[in-house]
Amino acid sequence: MLRKTLKFLVKITIILALLYGAGRFFVVFTDSRLTGERAPYVQMTTENSAVIRWMTEENQMGVVRYGEDEYFVAAVEIESSPRKNHAVKLTGLKPGTRYYYHAGGLTDTKGFDRDQNWFYTHPEQEVPSRIWIIGDSGEPGDTVNQVRDAALGWMRENPRGTPLSVDPEATGKSTDPAADDKDDKLAEVAEEQGAKIQFDHPKLDDENALVDVWISLGDIAYRSGTNKQFQKALFDTFEGQVANTALWPVYGNHDSRRWTYFRIFELPEYGEAGGVPSETENYYSFDYSNIHFVMLDSQSSGREPDGDMAEWLREDLAKNTKPWVVAAFHHPPYTKGSHDSDSSYDSRGRMIEMRQHILPILEQAGVDLVVSGHSHMYERSMMIDCAYGSSADFSGESIVSKGVRGNHRQYVKPVLNKSHQGTIYAVAGSTSKVDKGPLDHPVHHTSLLEAGSMVIDVVGDTLTARFINDKGQVKDSFSIQKKAGYKSDYKGCDFVAGSIKAELTAEDAEDAKVNRDIQTSAVGAS
Repeated sequence: MLRKTLKFLVKITIILALLYGAGRFFVVFTDSRLTGERAPYVQMTTENSAVIRWMTEENQMGVVRYGEDEYFVAAVEIESSPRKNHAVKLTGLKPGTRYYYHAGGLTDTKGFDRDQNWFYTHPEQEVPSRIWIIGDSGEPGDTVNQVRDAALGWMRENPRGTPLSVDPEATGKSTDPAADDKDDKLAEVAEEQGAKIQFDHPKLDDENALVDVWISLGDIAYRSGTNKQFQKALFDTFEGQVANTALWPVYGNHDSRRWTYFRIFELPEYGEAGGVPSETENYYSFDYSNIHFVMLDSQSSGREPDGDMAEWLREDLAKNTKPWVVAAFHHPPYTKGSHDSDSSYDSRGRMIEMRQHILPILEQAGVDLVVSGHSHMYERSMMIDCAYGSSADFSGESIVSKGVRGNHRQYVKPVLNKSHQGTIYAVAGSTSKVDKGPLDHPVHHTSLLEAGSMVIDVVGDTLTARFINDKGQVKDSFSIQKKAGYKSDYKGCDFVAGSIKAELTAEDAEDAKVNRDIQTSAVGAS
């Protein structure tokens, strides 16, 4: 009797598991279908190409009309067959050029929307560049709207290359008495480096072209990455941006709950935008001006040191010729926010695996900045190296530089991408929500419980990064300058990894703690 009962229970369990699996598949399949209309948006811009995507209710032959003149259609690209989900690649374009476009059907005779439907191809030579980074932006509502408007408003008022000196420090005071003279500051840089950098690029004078590179750190559509959630969180919320600026995303854990992500983005798996072909859209690289971007998958791809992604990363970084390297992935290697990078249970150990297996590859190649999301707050590290253990293992010997005057704000590195010269790590996952956390990871100099996004300028040998909150205030800023012949006092990764380890100095620990206390108090008072 007992045996029959057990067999019956096993059969019931199997049937229920099969029914759940079938039901789950149906839900995922249904939610991932691309249905309805979607306005045209720009994808995967390069020096000589761009992809225009949009959706229609009915099957139709997609047509893109485009040209440099806002009143004249110079060229037409037509799809090979009727469809609802349209993707048209425009090729043979001029570098660093603005194009107007209209996407529709064969009988559509509408003209260009010159205010919204345009894009710039990537420049052929080095130009002042602005990067806008949003993280965990997938919750539509007031917070993300305010963060978006605040960042765009700040960018309108502050041109590319605005020096660090215009930003207040924790005291709220400017660090430069001539801080308001922004144009003169940029002119000085132009005079010093003008032979190398194109300061007369037309995009620099275009008041609508605020962003050159737009990056998402993942979790673009809460809660499950469905087509409807992507529509609300991305295409509706950022309607004014997707129509003219390509978004370069990384894969987040919420994005992975459906199949929509890979159906709406066009990403350079074959090296179309620079870098080594990855042969997958899960991770990829691209170039813009003098910057090489590496976009990694900390969610679904293998994170082993000898895995496909790691092997590709080594090859890509070894062949890079750009002086600046920025890496992005979703799960942060250092955080004590809404997630804990020390916990093997948190995110199934992904943060630990990225820190232990991927960071050594990035630092070996001299990567300058690593940005992540996932934790819904802002955290920014000191310039560090070889900190691959837990927060309890962090040593003062991993601090490569305290910055000019020891303020952990203005850093200097060698011009060449030499191994283990120091990297800044930032967590910027508060574009649409802010959660709670202790914010006490010892690698971080600044930690904020504030909504916001990052704006990064790269002009010649200087990278300047800012965290701008939902009120348009610069709440953290730092710069990295690359100088020929510079050599730091850093003793090297071998020393850090060996038996001799110095503790984090009391001064460094106190500086980080005071900064966190100031920012947390400010949040509580606001």
